Amino acid sequence: MMKRKALIVVVLLLLFGCTNGTDKNIKKEKNEEFLYFLYATPLADHPIWLQSKEGFVQACNELKVKCDWIGPKVIDTEKMEEVISQGLIEKVDGIITQGVIKKALLEEAAALDIPIVLVDSNIEDGKKFTFYGKNFQRQAQLLLNEIEKKIPKHKPLVIAIQVAELNFKIAQDQIQEIREVFKNHPGGYEIVAITESKSDKIRAQAQWMNTLRNHPDINVTINFAAESADACAEIAQTLNIKKRLHIYGVDDMDSTIDYIKKGYIDASVVTSFYEYGYKTVYQMYAYKKTGKKPTSLNNEVKLLIVNQDNVDTYQSELKE
Repeated sequence: MMKRKALIVVVLLLLFGCTNGTDKNIKKEKNEEFLYFLYATPLADHPIWLQSKEGFVQACNELKVKCDWIGPKVIDTEKMEEVISQGLIEKVDGIITQGVIKKALLEEAAALDIPIVLVDSNIEDGKKFTFYGKNFQRQAQLLLNEIEKKIPKHKPLVIAIQVAELNFKIAQDQIQEIREVFKNHPGGYEIVAITESKSDKIRAQAQWMNTLRNHPDINVTINFAAESADACAEIAQTLNIKKRLHIYGVDDMDSTIDYIKKGYIDASVVTSFYEYGYKTVYQMYAYKKTGKKPTSLNNEVKLLIVNQDNVDTYQSELKE
C-alpha cells in the first residue's frame, strides 16, 4: 500500500500539470513508512487559498509528513473530485478540501478510514472527519453592525451582492443569512442584484460595472468572493461614486487590506485561512498516530471585522 501512495503525485500531476505541490518527487525506499496528506484545493493559485497552503506546508514540515497541494486554477468542482478520487484510490492518509464536492466521496473515504476534513464550506449530513468554517449568521450580523456605523438606521439599505459561484451552497447560505439578519435594520433593506465572479477578478469588475450603472440607487455592496471587494472598489473609483457607496468584503488579501487603508473598501470580515491548513493537519496526524478523533464535528472559526480602526492590528486579534 505504501508503494501505491508514492505514485499518487505522479498520477495527479499528469492529470493537472504543475499544481504547486509541496513534495512533487516523493520517493520511498524499501520498507520506509510515512504519512501522506493531500490538500485538494478549490483554487491552486488564488491568494486567499495560498494562505491555507502556507499553514498546510508549515504543519507538514513540523510533523515530517509528506504532502501535496493539488487542484484546479479556476473553479472546477469536477477536477477537485478527480483529485480526491485518485487520492482515495491510492489510499492517502488524509485529505483536506472545501465542502463543494459530492457527498458520496465522503462516504467512500469513511469506508476506507481516510479522514476528509472540510474547510470553508460544509456538507452538513456528510461523513466528513470534521469541518472548520464560518458562522454565517455571525458574519451577517458583523456586516450589519458595521454598515449601521456609516448609514443611519432609519435609512433604507439598497444592496447588491456578489459571490464566487451562485450554485454553491456556501453562497446560498451566506445570502440567506443576510436576508434574515438584515430584517432587523429599522429602515428596511432591498437586494436589487446578485452576481457571481467565478473567482475571476476581470469578470468581477465587469459584473460590478454593469450592476452599478444599472442601479445608481445602490448604497451598499457585499462581496462574498475574495476578489470581489477589490473589483467593486476599483469600479467605484472609475465611476467616481465611492462617496455614496459603502463596500464590504470578506477575507484579507493584501490588496483588500491596502484598499481598506486607502478608504476604497469600508471593511472586510476575515478569518484565518492559514489555520484551515495548519490545524487540520495536526488533527489528521493525531488520528492516524493515536486514533484520537476531533472533539467536535463542526468547528466555528473566529471572525473579525477589519476596518481602518484595526487594519494594522487585526492579525494579532485573530490569534487571541
